[in-house]
Amino acid sequence: MIRPLRAAALSLMWLTPALALDEPVVWRDPATGCGYFLTPQDGMAIRYRADGTIDCPDVPQGTAARGALDDMAKELGRGLDTLRREMERLRRGPEERL
Repeated sequence: MIRPLRAAALSLMWLTPALALDEPVVWRDPATGCGYFLTPQDGMAIRYRADGTIDCPDVPQGTAARGALDDMAKELGRGLDTLRREMERLRRGPEERL
């Protein structure tokens, strides 16, 4: 009788941290109307719709929220091209660098 009670108590103790986690709460900014997730640990994250767009009234439904990612990918590509050219210049030798 004591063994099953002990096993049940131990399993309940292992589940307690998982049960203590609360779900994030959706909050809307009164100024913009955009949705955010607020976590119990004072975290904040942008809320996205099911189609991947930012949950804001001024963002049309169905538009891709990829503008910042596309810009970042272009800048990363430019940086890699610049690095490649600089590596080629350094490989050539001191007389060809000028």
